[in-house]
Amino acid sequence: MDSFNIEIPEDKSKKCQQFFKKLDSQMVFKSSFSGSLLSFDWLDEIENACPFIDIIIRIPKFALIREEEVVKIEKSKKITLDSVKDLSKHTNYINKADKKTNTVEPNKILDVRSEETFNIYENRFLYTLLYDLDKFLASKEKLLKNFDLKDNKILGYKGVTSTNEEKINIEVTMTSSSLATSNNNDAFKDDLKKIKERVKRVRQYISSWQKSDMMKALDAANISLVKPPLKKTNLILKNPNFRIAVTLWEYLNKYEENNESEKDNVNSESDVLKGFMNHAFLIDYMVLDSMSKYKREQKRNMVKYSIILLNEEIKRVVSLLSSCGYDISNEELLNLIAKEINKEKSDRLVGVDDVKKKFKSAFDEYLERVQENL
Repeated sequence: MDSFNIEIPEDKSKKCQQFFKKLDSQMVFKSSFSGSLLSFDWLDEIENACPFIDIIIRIPKFALIREEEVVKIEKSKKITLDSVKDLSKHTNYINKADKKTNTVEPNKILDVRSEETFNIYENRFLYTLLYDLDKFLASKEKLLKNFDLKDNKILGYKGVTSTNEEKINIEVTMTSSSLATSNNNDAFKDDLKKIKERVKRVRQYISSWQKSDMMKALDAANISLVKPPLKKTNLILKNPNFRIAVTLWEYLNKYEENNESEKDNVNSESDVLKGFMNHAFLIDYMVLDSMSKYKREQKRNMVKYSIILLNEEIKRVVSLLSSCGYDISNEELLNLIAKEINKEKSDRLVGVDDVKKKFKSAFDEYLERVQENL
């Protein structure tokens, strides 16, 4: 086997530096699975809040409102001290007065009534929460109804760059489809059945809440829905049940915002993942740039690029591990490389066929050199 000094070739190194310096690339990822649906975190949040919302609705808060109206005496339901005081100020309400008996007969009187109302801000907030929750569950039930065990993914990558000698373009589309097995299908169907049962229980909660006196009264009053930001009243701030309801409301709003702003490209790790695709683009270019009708020249180019590739791979792996919070020592890295080298050497224990192949390759190179010198 030939031996050589491992030095980074300057000509190929400059070309790779230009490649990355002028590189402009895009990566797009699409999947048939919704990560938020698969995790079912939304169902955990809703189930956690249900008992607390149930307490609020079973023991609703209300306000007393005072209504005053001057009515005919026969329509008055209750005469209060306020009614008498108002009559003394409005003698025109008196129809007849008897000085002997000191009695009066008014034809009109102030009717004062105190009534309970559910139409307070906190209850309107709860009404809005149940409205949002009902709509949210309807969308999830629709997805669950047509849910299928499949995971189709598409990865698209486009890149363009240049060196002092040429312009390079690449466009790659990679697809993958899961191979469903009977075991996976059965396990998935069992899990999906449990999820649907949990959603059904939440639906039963909502149905009972909608039949409550409070919800019926608010519905009849045709109240307007509460919009963010939420007013932090004393009841909302201090009541533990309302605090849980607010947490759910904020979660649902944030969930919808995330879904609306969600794009098809990969998110938080896109730079790291795109870096790997950029590196793959470089490797493809190395192969293309090494192509030659002469095997000896092609081999020489690939050897030079292999040294650069080794250097780039080490930097990329160390950088990735570091960005993920893992530190690797020089000794660990060297041991890993040495292990792979030894494995490669053991795999290269040649037999008769290998010797023939090496001899043929060497002979072909010899013929090329002879043709070059002719």
